Amino acid sequence: MKSLQILSLTIMMAFFACENKQNQLQPGSLYTDTLFPELKSGEVFYKSKDPFGEIMELKGKYIPEDTAVFTLSESVMLINGNFLVMKNLSDPPFRVFRLPDLKQVNVVGKRGIGPDEFNFPTLVPSQDSTILCYLYENSNNKLYKLNKDGKAEYCKYPFQGTDNKGMFAAEKQLVNTGINDFMYVDNSPSGKSIYRITQKRDSALVREVFNLGMDPKQKSPFAYIGDFGANPSKNRMVYAYKYFKIIKFMDLEAKTIRTINFEKDEFDESSSHEVNGLDKNITHYWGICAQDDYVYFLYSGRTPVEVVKEAQKQNYYIFVEQYDWNGNPVKKYKLDQWGYFTVDEKNKKLYLASMNIDGPFIEYQLP
Repeated sequence: MKSLQILSLTIMMAFFACENKQNQLQPGSLYTDTLFPELKSGEVFYKSKDPFGEIMELKGKYIPEDTAVFTLSESVMLINGNFLVMKNLSDPPFRVFRLPDLKQVNVVGKRGIGPDEFNFPTLVPSQDSTILCYLYENSNNKLYKLNKDGKAEYCKYPFQGTDNKGMFAAEKQLVNTGINDFMYVDNSPSGKSIYRITQKRDSALVREVFNLGMDPKQKSPFAYIGDFGANPSKNRMVYAYKYFKIIKFMDLEAKTIRTINFEKDEFDESSSHEVNGLDKNITHYWGICAQDDYVYFLYSGRTPVEVVKEAQKQNYYIFVEQYDWNGNPVKKYKLDQWGYFTVDEKNKKLYLASMNIDGPFIEYQLP
């Protein structure tokens, strides 16, 4: 009897050891949710109908904070546990706030062009639960871990030695999909493309995954500026265009593509979206927050000129569109301020860094 118990215990231990080994994230591998519904390919048109139903208007709660007032500029925020990390084109370029009181607990980095300084920084969500996120400097392709103690630690791989051809058009938008494994959007011969870079031994393998261009006559990277996000556990990525009311949901290899099209029954190849001086084009999507269950987009639906005119009358607002990871519209919200956002899906909170008040945080309760 005792020998049978020992044998059973040995078998169980071997099973769980194998299970743990399979579940450990390996370089170039993904932790996927096999129970998530399959993505359906094709194009869905919403030209003459609103799939969200009634827009829910949200009134924010101003959250004062005791740090020195700083100017918001091209800010990006993400939440990890009880911390909110902000990238801002200021000095210092990164700030860490504690939730829910949003008290600043750390400042990180120095703005500049010297060694280990940041001039065109990017925040990168991480699959590594031991850190807050990654920090990426576009001008020299340097990657850093932001540890939970607020210290930045240089990562040698996988971007060492790669070029920085896209830095002047737009910053790379990166997502971490595994150990030394990232996906990002950058300029390409067709305008813009999604790439994947994976460290393989002593070299980095870079390959184009998906071409984001829509008009072969329009190859300017400015025409295809947009917002990129991913959910590795659900094997999904998404791109929302700034100058087209179009969103593309894909698996991480772009084998299945679902296009959400609010514009027209077919793409007008003669259309041109130029960016010269004060932009006269409608700004559609210009912010993203990729969460476990849903993905959220900031939506303007107006030209910058119209936004400025409304702001002069103190009429501040912006929309947030919520989708599931198969491209199904869930809800549309109207916020009573304008700014940069992130979502704490676990606690059903939306945080906006408002450009119209001192502070700058406003909290919204999601239903």
